[in-house]
Amino acid sequence: MKHRIHALPADLFPTDSLPDRLARSLADQRVVHVKELLESFELFDRVRRRVRRPVMVELCAGHGLVGLIFALVERSVTRVELVDSRQPPTFARILEAFTTIAPWVADKVVYRVAPLDGSTVLPEGAGVVLAHACGALTDLGLDAAIASGGPVAAMPCCFGRAREPRVPVLAREFGRAAAVDISRSHRLADAGYQVDWTWIPRAITPMNRVLIGWDRRSARGAASSSSRDHSTA
Repeated sequence: MKHRIHALPADLFPTDSLPDRLARSLADQRVVHVKELLESFELFDRVRRRVRRPVMVELCAGHGLVGLIFALVERSVTRVELVDSRQPPTFARILEAFTTIAPWVADKVVYRVAPLDGSTVLPEGAGVVLAHACGALTDLGLDAAIASGGPVAAMPCCFGRAREPRVPVLAREFGRAAAVDISRSHRLADAGYQVDWTWIPRAITPMNRVLIGWDRRSARGAASSSSRDHSTA
């Protein structure tokens, strides 16, 4: 059985730092597994500088912890949209845990109940995060981010349900998960993004690879720049 935060020793989060205070506040509400909280903090820490924008969107948000952490920590973030097909019944208590230590979070956050599909429209230029959006939902989230033009970070999972990799032989040589994420990286690069991979600790989750696309230029502009570079070499 997974441990909820309230089941852990009280001295595990002993300091007056925001993360420790948040963990204790969530423990009081008894609604979040410690694994999910650690995943969210680790993902936030690795992507915050590249995807931070005044408007942030967490797709397939569930409890919305990554988006809420952006609202908590980042002063430049003025609005956070949490989007999922259903709002968990525990969300009100999670939000209360955040606002208990940081009242300003309440004015930044909105929960939008909506499916993630081909018709999803995001605020132009918003920063987008996806934490373990299952299978093809990660692909749909990348599509929505590309259409909005903002940076995006995704920690994918459930690769058997993802879109087929662009080059099938890569799945045979490197495994389906790597082949799928290589295809996703090419899709971001084709749209003019710089692309990077990073990882959160595997001890927290085996599905720990993070794809980041940021600093977008138009694909046409990137190609033209590349052609000029080659012509002057």
